[in-house]
Amino acid sequence: QWLNERSSPFNMHKLDLPVDQKESQARERRRLQEEERKKRIFNPRTRTIGVDVNAIEAQAQERSRQRTLGKQRDEAFAADMKRTDEMAFLIEQRQGNDRRQINKEIVEFRERHQRVEDRREFDIFDPDSKRKDRPARETDDDPRLTVSGLQKFQGEDLNSPARTKLQKEQNRAWFQQQI
Repeated sequence: QWLNERSSPFNMHKLDLPVDQKESQARERRRLQEEERKKRIFNPRTRTIGVDVNAIEAQAQERSRQRTLGKQRDEAFAADMKRTDEMAFLIEQRQGNDRRQINKEIVEFRERHQRVEDRREFDIFDPDSKRKDRPARETDDDPRLTVSGLQKFQGEDLNSPARTKLQKEQNRAWFQQQI
């Protein structure tokens, strides 16, 4: 059945359809371009004189002027940048010197007025406190010795080295007398 529909005489030639719009616009565009080209080619003034030399020279001069202005502007920016860099460097140096001077003055002040020995808590944290302290017991009749302190015991002799030395000298003297 579809064979009969396709091969019908009405469907074979589609003459009643409109011509494609894009195709007709493309043809019209090509025709206009060709006319413009003919006008240029067949215009005796353009053909004999050629292009406008003065306009081209003016354009070239304007372009070179723009280049020189751009170079001048870049050089001015570079000089300004160099000047600001130098100023920033000087300011940075001055700030560094000021900071060092302030730190030096702080250290000097601390050395002069805030010594470790002058602090309230120095007696607690003194590294030489054991060497500076008095011994727990100096003599047998030391008033710091109390019964509850358990520092003095019966039979203990603090003067034993001096006593033994004295005994040795006494023995030597007796021995000399016997000889």
